[in-house]
Amino acid sequence: MSNDAHTTALTGLPYEAEQLTTDRLLLRPLMEEDLETAQSYRQREGVGVARYLLWEVHEREQAEEPFARRRARRRLERDGDGLVFAVELRGDEGGAGRVIGDMSVFLKSAADAQVEVGWVFHPAVHGRGYATEAAEALLRLCFDTLGAHRVVAELDPRNEASARLCDSLGMRREGHYIESALVDDAWVDSCIHAILDREFRALHA
Repeated sequence: MSNDAHTTALTGLPYEAEQLTTDRLLLRPLMEEDLETAQSYRQREGVGVARYLLWEVHEREQAEEPFARRRARRRLERDGDGLVFAVELRGDEGGAGRVIGDMSVFLKSAADAQVEVGWVFHPAVHGRGYATEAAEALLRLCFDTLGAHRVVAELDPRNEASARLCDSLGMRREGHYIESALVDDAWVDSCIHAILDREFRALHA
């Protein structure tokens, strides 16, 4: 295969973020007014998934700049680019409702059609199937629209809720890395979960 052919392995580029809908949810680009809601579930304290995030968490007074950077992630074109979607409950008429979490897509390698996904949901909505519904829509974007061959998710292995979500999506656990991330001045483990295009289509036809 020539180098030119190899660089086009991910066929859906460039991609501009647009709204995605499911039966109960709306996934749309983050907006400035989402900051307060996002801070309500992106905290280390409590029992939420956010305490296992593999990146720095900011308090409200320090969060505006990093949130603005996340809000600006609306286009996939080159390796390292990302998208971040707010996840809303749809209203009775199919309109917008309250934000219950957010989901991300990062372009790991366009040449090898590799994409990474991630998610954070408010603990108040756990156990209702919202995360699974939103994640399936995100994987369909990765495979159907972007043309991904392989999608991965990197988790703190203590994050049992996200590990169960990966299982429900058909993602296999491929590796456990010891003290691979420095988070809030502490070394933590990470696990890689992954699914291939053909595996996703077999499970979610």
